[in-house]
Parts: sequence; C-alpha cells; structure tokens
Amino acid sequence: DKVTEACFSDDLIRSRICDDFGIEDRGTAQDLADMLIEALGQRAPVGHSWESRLENRRVFQAAVFAIGSNSRKWATFLKHERQLAHLLSEYDPAAVRASLQSGVSIEEDIRKCLPGQSAGGDARAILRWAELLGDSAPYYDSLIDLRRKVVASPHVRENEAVPVVAGILGVGTKTVGKRWPPPDGLVTWKAPGMGFVLACEFLRNLYWDTFKPDRHIQRLFGGWFPGSTDSSERRALELAEAIGSRSATLVGPLSFSLLGMSVTPPGRSFNEVDNLVWVLGAYVEKKVRKGKKGKESTTDYVAGRTL
Repeated sequence: DKVTEACFSDDLIRSRICDDFGIEDRGTAQDLADMLIEALGQRAPVGHSWESRLENRRVFQAAVFAIGSNSRKWATFLKHERQLAHLLSEYDPAAVRASLQSGVSIEEDIRKCLPGQSAGGDARAILRWAELLGDSAPYYDSLIDLRRKVVASPHVRENEAVPVVAGILGVGTKTVGKRWPPPDGLVTWKAPGMGFVLACEFLRNLYWDTFKPDRHIQRLFGGWFPGSTDSSERRALELAEAIGSRSATLVGPLSFSLLGMSVTPPGRSFNEVDNLVWVLGAYVEKKVRKGKKGKESTTDYVAGRTL
C-alpha cells in the first residue's frame, strides 16, 4: 500500500506514469495502480489458468513484448508497437516465417521500431521466434509439459516452478538440455534473445505469476531486505543445480526472484507487486549517483518496520 501511494502521490510523477503507460489520470492511487497493472496485459482473464491452451500467435506476441522491454523505456516500446505489429502480420508467426522464406527482409524495419543499443539483437531475436513458432507445433503445450515436469521434480517446490522454467528457457546450455530434454520439434529450450530476466517477463506475458528481478528490483530489495538475500541466494544455488547451471547470471537474479515471491503480501499477485516496485524504482526512488545528491528517500516500505 505504501509503494502504491508513493508511486501516485506526486502530481508530476503520477502524470508522467499515466502518460507513459497510456492510462487515464483519475481516481485514487489504488485505482491508478489497478489501471497500470491492467495496461501491462499480464493479468490473466477470468477463468484462465496456466494450463489453459494458448495459440502460437499469442506466444509470439508475448515474446515480442518481452524482447521489446529489453533496455528501453516501456513508453518507447509502446510508441512503436502498432508499427511493429503491422510488420509482424499482427503477431502471426506463420505469416512472418513465410515472408522470410520467400526472401522478404524486414529486419531493418523491425530494428527501427526498437530504439536503443540492443535494437539489432532484439530484431534478430524476434525473427528467430517467428521461425520457431511459424509451424503448426503448439509451443505453449510444450511449456505446460515442462512446468509439469518441473513441479514433479523432487528438487523444486511447486511455488518455485515458474522461475525454474524461466531459468531453463534463459540458460540453454548442453547440461540444461540433458537434464530437461526439449520435446520433439524443439532443438533447444533456449528462448531466442532472452536470459533469465527476460524469460520471466515472457512467462508473465503468458499470465504466469512470478517476479521479474530487473535492476530496479534488485537495487531496492538489496536495501530493504539485507538480511534475507543470503537465504534466498542459498536456495537459488540449489535450484540452479536442479536447472543445470551455476552461472552468476542465473543465480543472482534467481535469488531476487525468490526473495520477491517470499515478501509478497497475502492476497497480492507476484506480477502486481513486482510491477509496482519496478515503477517505484524507475520513477520515484531513483538510483543514487556518485557525487550528486541522492534521489532515494529514507522511506521504509516494509510493513511493521521503521527506520
């Protein structure tokens, strides 16, 4: 509640958030938070579960939106999203794949829709997703089967299944492939253009509930829960072993994902809390820069504790 209030109490910051996410500036802080979460498109429709089937077109859109969030402001991606959707045949991977096979090149046009240093790599990753999803194989069914296998593993608790799946999608080493063999039709589980963090965002775009531990989440949680990071890192190491990689690029973010899940208040989804804390870090509690007056406040956002 304190995070929600902080995000929308300042008129200028509230107006900037509303503009960036395309929501109407009206109502209470909780009203605005609800509209923000709805605008991100990660709230599951009524009656939908993770075992509900999704077609490849929907998976393609989820992948493009995850890649589009890479190293650029969300408002920047949204500004170009309609043009990008047009280039990608309204997220029809089969149509994009057919165009590529006929010799049509749209990589440069896609790159122009993704401003920033990662534009080239992101554009190529999107086209690899189109190749991957462009046949009749139902990719989401494979994700459902993978999650079931993860849940059945003696090394993974049920509430840890989503970040473990994200780890499998984000790492993609031979060891991971041997431990979690991809189904027929998939050469590897490695998600094109995604490490662990973007794989979390991809799964959240498919309505799976988890924490995407980006740099703002890691920075704020590192300060808010200094005594909890050790225990979450130990568990992250155990899960990394189960995934098949002890890489620091997996263990570090995975530990913060687990931490975020453990401190999420009852009755709140991981996606909701993660997105609100992210907004707090991006717009309100900004990073302290060396040699300059710090932007972070002394506000303690942890319930029942005061500084």
